[in-house]
Amino acid sequence: MRKLLFITLFLLVAVLPVRAESVPQETLDAQAALVNGAIVVKGIGASPQGLFTMAQKRIMALRAAKAVAFREAAELLDGVTVSGDTTVFNASVESDIVKTSAEGIIKGASVVKEEYDIASGTAAVYLSVPMQGVAAALVPQIPGLLPQMPQYNPAMAASTAAYDGLVIDVRGLAFKPALFNRAVTKSGEAVYDPSKVLKGSALPAYTNGINEAKAILSKKGSVNPLVVKASGVAGQTDAELGPIEATAVFYSNQASKFLEAAKVVFVLD
Repeated sequence: MRKLLFITLFLLVAVLPVRAESVPQETLDAQAALVNGAIVVKGIGASPQGLFTMAQKRIMALRAAKAVAFREAAELLDGVTVSGDTTVFNASVESDIVKTSAEGIIKGASVVKEEYDIASGTAAVYLSVPMQGVAAALVPQIPGLLPQMPQYNPAMAASTAAYDGLVIDVRGLAFKPALFNRAVTKSGEAVYDPSKVLKGSALPAYTNGINEAKAILSKKGSVNPLVVKASGVAGQTDAELGPIEATAVFYSNQASKFLEAAKVVFVLD
């Protein structure tokens, strides 16, 4: 009877599906890092030949993989657009402070997954660098990185509904995601500037549809977001709003402060 029970249990375990461990999605380029909210890279390293213990080989392979991952992350970070034509690399060349900040960001990258294959002696390490941390580190340097513009302040109040979020539709325009995508007027006034309201809040999100944008905002507590269509793009990374849209955003935000809470989503092609 015991033998029969053992065989039955063995067969049940054998046929049960093995749950595969999730593999982090690697970031393909700098724009994907902005859209996805983080740089995720994979580094591969091999253990050296020689008389080392299994534990030593594992440690050395993981160390080598981590070094490769750090280089990959630094290369992607260099290509991230700050605003307009300025990338993190450009800003680092111009400013030692930015360079030091960028180096600190990479050193502070978190390990999200480690793997080691005993048979081949190779290891894989996945690192993650959140874009929120990158933006927060660069905010103090913004005056030297971004062309400064006055805040939009319309003379007359507009009658608006009770909106609690913002969706900016930039589809069909040559708009490029950046660390600091602003919403501006044609006359060069800032309606929304994440570098001014970033303190503790997340960066704006990106998606490819209005319904998807509303779903993202609903997770932040928004039930009635304002949807506006950008009329153009300034400097590749700033969405231009017409006077009606700019005024609606300004006065809607006076009540619910959704800009300060980063309840903003850009809808891309």
